[in-house]
Amino acid sequence: MGPVYGTQSAYCAYQFAQVLLSHTPHTIKNVFFYSDGVYNGNGYTDPANDEFDLISAWQELAKTYPLTLTVCVAAAQRRGVIKNNLADYFHLTGLGELSESIATTDRTIQF
Repeated sequence: MGPVYGTQSAYCAYQFAQVLLSHTPHTIKNVFFYSDGVYNGNGYTDPANDEFDLISAWQELAKTYPLTLTVCVAAAQRRGVIKNNLADYFHLTGLGELSESIATTDRTIQF
């Protein structure tokens, strides 16, 4: 739920996912971005050269592991994140996708 920059929430979620996937036998089915977290899917975000590129990091995680990066379409539209500026590997979905993921997994973690 945290924005791509401005708080540590999204970065902590990324670090958690990266460690979980690379050092344990666990899997992640879906990372659902909601509220200001939808900014993590904005392909037009351009961090300074000396800043960590969190959007690219999420994309690399999705490229390396079988997980889906989903962005709440209603929250995204309110914040100007639309299909035209959605970063690669991110998908616009509704809360139904979140509900289905919660129903079909054994754990749900919120950042």
